[in-house]
Amino acid sequence: MRHVLVALVQDEPGMLARMGNLFARRGYNVESFTAGASEAAGLTRVTIVVEGPDTALDQVAKQFRKLIGAVKVADVTEDKEQLAHEMMLVKVGVNARTRQEVVSLADLFKARIVDVSNTTLILEATGEPDKLAKFLEVLRPFGIKEQARTGILSMSRGAKLLAQRVSAVADRKYLPPDA
Repeated sequence: MRHVLVALVQDEPGMLARMGNLFARRGYNVESFTAGASEAAGLTRVTIVVEGPDTALDQVAKQFRKLIGAVKVADVTEDKEQLAHEMMLVKVGVNARTRQEVVSLADLFKARIVDVSNTTLILEATGEPDKLAKFLEVLRPFGIKEQARTGILSMSRGAKLLAQRVSAVADRKYLPPDA
């Protein structure tokens, strides 16, 4: 089963490597691993999409608790109030005959044209992973030359905060006082 984990970790050298090793040692296929600054100074927000059975994921959560620098982790796989987006750049082959059709498809999917040449267009699209997959599907007949995707970023809708979730990591001393 596919799981989406969101974590807060200390922003320190080697933290992401330790997290990666945790999944590698267990033999999990990590689909995406996205990390960036969080709202709290000194903490990095990480979104991990991983394949594995539910029971094994419980073991990962327990092991995550033991990682030095781990502050919070939540499995948001089943959360219906969770918003998941990613960004994609895709280079598509075009000619004088197909250019306008690709531009129209970009408009339909609310993608931006970020680069133009005589033979290619580079498009930038953001949204839910399924939407991006459908966009790629309709672009495929034109010839996808290259593509790059960021991986999923996930956040709860409304007032719910990651810091308020039940966590596999109980140590909250690194969270800001108002969390």
